[in-house]
Amino acid sequence: MCDARRPACEKLDGVATAKAERLLNLVIALVNAPRFRSAAWIRERVAGYADAPTEEAFFRTFERDKTELRDMGIPLQTSGEGADADGTVGYRIPPGEFALPPMGFTPAETAALGLASRLWETTALSSAGSGALRKIRDAVPADQEAAEAVDTAARSAAGLLQPRVRTSDPSFTPLFDAVKARRAVAFDYRKQPGEPAEARAVQPWGLVSFRGRWYLVGFDTGRGGQRTFRLSRIAGQVSTVGRAGAVRIPENVDLLATVARNVEAPVRRTATLLVRPGRAAGLRRDGNPLPDAPEGWDRVQVPVRHLWDTARMVAGHGPDVRVEEPPDLRDAVVRVLTDVAGRTAG
Repeated sequence: MCDARRPACEKLDGVATAKAERLLNLVIALVNAPRFRSAAWIRERVAGYADAPTEEAFFRTFERDKTELRDMGIPLQTSGEGADADGTVGYRIPPGEFALPPMGFTPAETAALGLASRLWETTALSSAGSGALRKIRDAVPADQEAAEAVDTAARSAAGLLQPRVRTSDPSFTPLFDAVKARRAVAFDYRKQPGEPAEARAVQPWGLVSFRGRWYLVGFDTGRGGQRTFRLSRIAGQVSTVGRAGAVRIPENVDLLATVARNVEAPVRRTATLLVRPGRAAGLRRDGNPLPDAPEGWDRVQVPVRHLWDTARMVAGHGPDVRVEEPPDLRDAVVRVLTDVAGRTAG
């Protein structure tokens, strides 16, 4: 991995930045152009091309940039008539083919987005969700009737469903803030319930929700290696250490894969489910199809690592999934659905 503190890496980063800026400048110039623009016009007017030492160097760079734009799906057009009277080839990007269509949602879709934004229970994430929803609403053309339908649908849905992504761990908000600020943290941590808590100093890389629980991934400075921490096992307060921006997050780290690799339990047994056709893609992805399913159903065998995690996953699909076996999983699904119904009624 390139260390950005070294001069050679700083030079590489600078080259990449200059290239990105040059491509962006070229796109802006050609999208806004009222007519085709010649290569000579581009070299003279578009920032990033005037530094070419020779005409040959300019054309090599320009040809590479044209190829990159087309590879990215940007429709670069050419014209033999050109932009000048001498008949040279001209270039432009037709705005109608490049611009995104106007954003639009049905009242039901906007209501669903509103409910999705309410998933987060913490102040740290609720502001981000409400901000995103506000931007979407601002981008959608005003329609009083649709707006009233959205509010009605949202109130009706809220009465039936109160979705939640659990972030009730007291350590979530300070860790979330520390990750954003790239600032080191310190806390006491229990490796297993009931064990004494040990002091940890960690450079946080990110937070991951996996199978209903939250985990912190980072570099444990005291133990000299990457570690995964379950938030519910953090004891007491989380404190920040050092200055903001001091934590360097590896470029290629896959946080979700890291958590899955560290906490995933081995498959101890399997369950047989009946699944409606076209439903429960997540369960199907982890399972194997079985023959001789009743009419209107598919029979699927899925791995069971944790009884209650699997029960919550099955229960989330409602009437589209039924448990054939084992009986304790079926009982656990009934328990989950009963608890949800009780909270909704209350």
